[in-house]
Amino acid sequence: MSLISNIKTYLATPAHTVNSNYHIVAIALGVAVYLILAVLQPFGISDGPTSKYIYLLGFPIITYLGSMLPTAIMHRIYKTDIEEGRFSNGKNIAAFMLSVLMIMVGNFLYFKVLNPTSPTLPLLWSAIWQTIIISVLLLGVYFAFDNARLRRELERINKINQKLSQKSNAPAAPIIKKPEPQAKPSSTDIDPEALLYIESDKNYCKITTESGTTVIRSTLTTLENQLKPFGYIMRCHRAFLVNMTNVEGIEGSASNGYRLKIKNHPTEVPVSRTYISAVLQYFEG
Repeated sequence: MSLISNIKTYLATPAHTVNSNYHIVAIALGVAVYLILAVLQPFGISDGPTSKYIYLLGFPIITYLGSMLPTAIMHRIYKTDIEEGRFSNGKNIAAFMLSVLMIMVGNFLYFKVLNPTSPTLPLLWSAIWQTIIISVLLLGVYFAFDNARLRRELERINKINQKLSQKSNAPAAPIIKKPEPQAKPSSTDIDPEALLYIESDKNYCKITTESGTTVIRSTLTTLENQLKPFGYIMRCHRAFLVNMTNVEGIEGSASNGYRLKIKNHPTEVPVSRTYISAVLQYFEG
């Protein structure tokens, strides 16, 4: 029962590898498939004519469409552009399986076009096992690179946390050097230096400062533009702006999501995959 519970929890967890660049990922997969077929020439391709390199172009196109369409459709269905975290590991796995199925079908039809007189079943079998072999190979390479990326990311976060911890133990030194004082945003009463974070709630924003929380009618984008002169106030999530000078650590993990720990405040502000790179670069800069 514990195993089933763990599986359900994993499938329901937001997928940390999904982002808006799935088109680029699909292109990369298509290029990788072509290089595997043209350079390694598996499956007896080396025995084909010189024109085989032109025919091989059909497979990366099929790979691109099969990789991109299921993910794009599921992103549209679950409206991931509206709210982050809607694309779970379960949906990610489902999209991958649907991609493999679509690529299998596409490869089979392409085999049939190239070999119209050949028996159907052998072509179908070739499409199945060749697609599975290449999918497993690419998946292994992808996970190897992704794990290496996550390890580097974790090392960066650990170094940043050590840096923030050292600075927090030295009261006289600010965590991040602030720019010269500038005029406050004209249409709000926000004090940038006292600001902790801003949370969006549809057409309203909750502004949390050292003295408490107030609610104003505004979009987060409007406030973000007004606060742009203050480089230490950054977007870290679709629904959050945060004052980086009041951050004392980065909590969480890649699988469960990162959160910014605010000094002298119980709330932890979420960091989405879209903004984690910019957040890390800020603290490293």
